[in-house]
This record gives sequence, structure tokens and C-alpha cells, in this order.
Amino acid sequence: MSGKEVRITARVPASLKELMWKYIQRGTHLNESDFIRDAIREKILRDAPELFRDLFHGDNDGVQS
Repeated sequence: MSGKEVRITARVPASLKELMWKYIQRGTHLNESDFIRDAIREKILRDAPELFRDLFHGDNDGVQS
């Protein structure tokens, strides 16, 4: 996995953004980006743990062909 970061954009309902911000204000994450990165990792770990393992243990940057 390369250490290069990329920007992604997603639209969410205002109510979900407000809920996310309230959660972050509890001290759970540094900011919205930190929360979203964590949420993506948790989702992949839960639903497709083999992809997450491959990201760190494979030689294909986590991409399966």
C-alpha cells in the first residue's frame, strides 16, 4: 500500500453529517476525515476481512485481479 493520500467526495444527508459531528465531539475522532477513514476500515474489516489482510500482506497493494 502506498502512503499517498487521495481525496474522495461523498454526499450525505445533513442529518447524518450532524450525527457524525455530534459523535466526533465526544472525543472519538480528531475530525471528520479521521472518522470517515475509521468507518471505511471498520466496514471492510467486518464485511471483507480478507481484503484488509491482503492490503498489508499481499504484494498487490490490496487490489485483487
